[in-house]
Amino acid sequence: MSQYAKEPPPEWESKWTWRTLDGGDRAMRGAMAHKLFQAPELHDAARRGDQRKVIDLLDRRAFGVDDPDPGGRTALHFAVGFGHESVVMELLRRNCDIDKRDDWMKSPVDFGLQAKHDRCVQAIRLEAVKRGLWGGKGRVAPLKTYWEHCYNMTSEEVEEKVRENAEEARKNYSRQQENDTQSYQEQLKSRVKQAIEAKARGRKRR
Repeated sequence: MSQYAKEPPPEWESKWTWRTLDGGDRAMRGAMAHKLFQAPELHDAARRGDQRKVIDLLDRRAFGVDDPDPGGRTALHFAVGFGHESVVMELLRRNCDIDKRDDWMKSPVDFGLQAKHDRCVQAIRLEAVKRGLWGGKGRVAPLKTYWEHCYNMTSEEVEEKVRENAEEARKNYSRQQENDTQSYQEQLKSRVKQAIEAKARGRKRR
């Protein structure tokens, strides 16, 4: 078992690193530390909302509009995730893939929902309608969220399930508290009774 507590060998590489979406580094060491989250130039421009840079890179064919970063995300993921509507519209105008999934099975609309960039989400939804896409049944229909894609559940259904589970957990906790209190009271009564009986026996011996 001790081998698992040792440092990994020098040649070991991990796909999952500590590089953050906004370019920060969470202290991962080694040559591979920046591989997954180090955004290519196009993706970085989309993240920053630099529409001119995005247009320049695409016009020069330095990147394809749907080129992925090492994590499988496109420029649209970044533009939507950081709420840059002008960049989103530019990418949509160039017929980008609006339902591309990254290595975590998340599409651009998932990024928009998570960051609460409603205008970007709405823009993608309208584009999906124009393109005749279908399949989703939740609040981002006709697109599918991560939950629909992986578990066939809408975000609303997931939220309802979470609420139901939380309520059930609360009830279970309350029942457990009541049982614990009752058990404690019974034990206390038993100990008091035993103490009284022991005291009475002591008096009889005298």
